[in-house]
Amino acid sequence: MTIVEITKTSEIPPGTMMGIDVKGTYYLIANVADEYFAMDGICSHLAGQLWKGTLTDYIVKCPKHSSRFDVRTGEVVSQVKIPLIGKAKPLRTYVLSVKDGAIFLDA
Repeated sequence: MTIVEITKTSEIPPGTMMGIDVKGTYYLIANVADEYFAMDGICSHLAGQLWKGTLTDYIVKCPKHSSRFDVRTGEVVSQVKIPLIGKAKPLRTYVLSVKDGAIFLDA
C-alpha cells in the first residue's frame, strides 16, 4: 500500500463526493458530515462512474442503473431493478487520513 495525497478538504464540502484517478484506478471520495470515506469509484454492475451519481447520507446511487452502496463499508444496499442484468457486488473501501487540510488515501 502507498499513501498518496489526493485532494484538500476544502474541495469536498459536506454532502458531496468526487472521483479521483490514482495511477489508472478510480476512487470515490465522499464527505458525510465532515467525515471522509473512500471506496472503488466504478460500479461493480456495469462500470458506472459512482461520483457522477447521487449521495444521500452514507448511500451513493449509481447513475447508470441505480444500484446503491454504503460508502462506509462498500456493501450493496439495493440492487438493480432490471431483470436479466446481473447484480452489483460489494465494493472495496480504503483508509483515508486528514492532516493540515489535506486528504491522504492508503491505496
